[in-house]
Amino acid sequence: MNLALIHSTACRELLNDGELEDAIRYCVEQGIEPPIPPCAKMSSDYEHCVALAKETLSDYGWWEKRLKVRDARSRRQAET
Repeated sequence: MNLALIHSTACRELLNDGELEDAIRYCVEQGIEPPIPPCAKMSSDYEHCVALAKETLSDYGWWEKRLKVRDARSRRQAET
C-alpha cells in the first residue's frame, strides 16, 4: 500500500472540488502539518498562497517525505 500516493490523490480530489480547507483538514487528520500557514483572504499574495498550497498538498513527493518524518518521530517516541 502506497500511503503517499493515496494521500496525494485524496487531496487532489478534494482540491479539484475546490475544497482547500478540506484538503488541509485531511492533512492534519493524517498527523501531517500543512505545508504553509493558512492563507489570509485579505492578503496581497492570497492567490499565490492558495496555488502553492494546492500544488504541495497534491504532490506525491511532499507526502512521501512528510510520512517518513512522521513515522520516524513516532518510532523515536515509542523508544523512549
